[in-house]
Amino acid sequence: MARRKAKHPAGREKAGQDKSRQKSSSRAPVLKKRRGPNWPLLALAVAGMALTGYLTLSAWQGTQPLYCEEGSSCDIVQASRWGSFLGLPTAFWGFIAYAALGYTAYRVRNPARHFQLSWIIALAGLGISVYLTVISVSVIEATCVYCLAHLGLMAAAVVVVTLQRPAGLPGFAWPSWAGQTGALVVALVVGLHLHYSGLFDPAAGPEDPYLKALATHLSEREAIFYGAFW
Repeated sequence: MARRKAKHPAGREKAGQDKSRQKSSSRAPVLKKRRGPNWPLLALAVAGMALTGYLTLSAWQGTQPLYCEEGSSCDIVQASRWGSFLGLPTAFWGFIAYAALGYTAYRVRNPARHFQLSWIIALAGLGISVYLTVISVSVIEATCVYCLAHLGLMAAAVVVVTLQRPAGLPGFAWPSWAGQTGALVVALVVGLHLHYSGLFDPAAGPEDPYLKALATHLSEREAIFYGAFW
C-alpha cells in the first residue's frame, strides 16, 4: 500500500496566510478617480487668488488698496517688514499658494494624491497666515482686513480638505500623517520667523534704533537733501 505524504504544518500555515492575503487584497477598497474638479476647494482658491492678486498689483503700482488708507491700521501692516518676503510682496507668495491649490483642485483627479497635495498646501498657508496674524496683533499692534480674510480662506480650505478625506487610503495612517505634516509646517514657520529676525537676511530684521530715530528727527525737521549726479 502506498503511503500518503503528510503535509508539513508550515506549508499549511503558509497556504493559509496566502489565502488570507488574497481575501484581504480582494476586499481592499478601490478608489476611483474624481470625475470632475473639486468645486468647493476651487472656489476658495479663486477667491484667494483674487484677494492676493489685488494686493500684489497694488503694491507693485504703489497705490493704496481699498479701505487701506495711508496711516491706517491696514497700511501699517502692509508697510511693515512682514509685508514683503525676498524682495516681493508677501501677498504674491499667497497668490502662488492659492494658484497651486487651484491647480490641484482642478487637475489632480487621483484621490490620494489630490488629498495629500491639497492638505499640505492648505495647512502650510494656514500656518503662515496664523503666524503673520499673531505678529500683526502682538508686535505691530495693528490688524489688516485683507490679512484676516486670507486667514479665513485658508482655514476654510483646511476644513474642506479634511472633510473630503477619502476613506480607505492604502497604507495611510491619519495620526502619523497629521503629525508629520504639522511638524513640517511648524519648521516652515520657525524658518520664516528666523528670516524676519534678521538671522538669514539682516535687511529683513528689526530696524536700527539709531537710524530710525535719525530718520524720524529729519522728517520732523522737514530736512531736505541736495545732491548732484557726480
